[in-house]
Amino acid sequence: MDQWNNIVNIGLLGTGRKTLAPQDFQGPLQAPAQQILDNAGTDREEQFLQLAALSFGYRQSGMQAVKAAVTPLPACKPEVKPYCSPAAIAALKQVMDIESIPLLQKWLEYCVTQQVLIPPAILPTLLDKAWKYKSLRTLVAAAGGHRAEWLGQLNNDWNFSRVVETPQDKWENGATAQRVEVLKEMRLADPVTALSWLQETWSKESAGVKTEFLNAIEPTIRETDTDWLETLVNERSKQVKDQALKLLKKLPSSSWHAKYWDIVSTAIRVDGNNVTISLPPIDDSIFQSGIDKLSNDRKISDETYILYQLIELIHPSYWEKFLDRTAAEAISFFSEHPALQAFVPALIQATAWFKYQPWAQALMQNSEVCHIEILPLLPAAQQQAVCEQFFDQQQEAITRCAGDFTTQWSFTLAKQILSFAATQPYVYNQTYMNNVIHLIPVKIADTLDDIQAPDNWQTGYWSNIKTHLRKLLQVKKQVESLSSI
Repeated sequence: MDQWNNIVNIGLLGTGRKTLAPQDFQGPLQAPAQQILDNAGTDREEQFLQLAALSFGYRQSGMQAVKAAVTPLPACKPEVKPYCSPAAIAALKQVMDIESIPLLQKWLEYCVTQQVLIPPAILPTLLDKAWKYKSLRTLVAAAGGHRAEWLGQLNNDWNFSRVVETPQDKWENGATAQRVEVLKEMRLADPVTALSWLQETWSKESAGVKTEFLNAIEPTIRETDTDWLETLVNERSKQVKDQALKLLKKLPSSSWHAKYWDIVSTAIRVDGNNVTISLPPIDDSIFQSGIDKLSNDRKISDETYILYQLIELIHPSYWEKFLDRTAAEAISFFSEHPALQAFVPALIQATAWFKYQPWAQALMQNSEVCHIEILPLLPAAQQQAVCEQFFDQQQEAITRCAGDFTTQWSFTLAKQILSFAATQPYVYNQTYMNNVIHLIPVKIADTLDDIQAPDNWQTGYWSNIKTHLRKLLQVKKQVESLSSI
């Protein structure tokens, strides 16, 4: 140890201030050290480097490997299910070459449905993909069989079939991003526990973290959250109060919804087919909750504007009880009565705000326009029909919304969307086609030549996109044909 410390010190000081001598080395190193120092053909620096190399090699060769008591990993359980066919492997290779996650998901769904397994040689690659894309994890775990679970013991990134850390551990010790993620998961799996977590830790969190937590639970907000959210209106942070108020406005059981409804139901009086509207005195707290007091349109009175904003925040089902009418009848009543016609758009916004499907269907049944806000709430068949009917009116909005559909586009809708995409090939490019290929029907390939870019300067780029799309459709057809083999 001392001789190595001497070498390090001389390396720091420089050989001009100090040099090594044979007595600095002990045992079997003395003779070779003496030989190096006696060589008159080398200078001090070269001698130092040779002596350092000699000592380093001796140190390395003289060390013993650390002995660890490691329990041998048990062998992987034998698989019960068969591996997928050569045709499926060939299709997977094509999917991997074009790097389309939707088609990879479709291939994995085939494996799960047909009860076949991913071949061992390919499994690590797909486990890596699943680590990167969470939507694939359940499918890869299911199609990976026992080997996927076994490999998960060797690499925590691949451990999709068993939990390395419990949700409780992540919540208590994880970074904010991890805590937000586990909170979202627990809101779906065990909402009661998720709410108790929030209540227990709330006073210890910063305003920024509190806001992130409230944003995280917004998609899964429920009536049982009402009492706790009501307590947050006294928070010191404005951003926390604003987000809590936003969530309360989504809950018909909240005190704010009751206040809004009390004003609206008092303002609108219905006697048979006669309707009178007179806004009652309004407490300042209503305006402090985000309701604007003054209209920004000369054609709309302040009274109408205030009532409009309140109706946007009233659950549509309240009108069925208030008017003693079905959803369709209530909508017709608003649409046909002159005093209420101005509030129909507010009903549409309320339907979207509360994600109330019965009214979404009723609103679109006899509508002459497409209400994009409620399009995601419609059943798949009605979504397709509405999009086809109103596509020319709102091409960009419908194209954007259709990208989130869960069922494949109809042939007509697909042709409409691709024809619009040809007008903006730099927006709806190859990446876009990769992301929506699961929605495009394979038979559209026969008519791609009919879809042309309107301007000459776009023709070349659109042709490249169509070539790529043809390849995607070919691979999709190959994957879909596996089920029939």
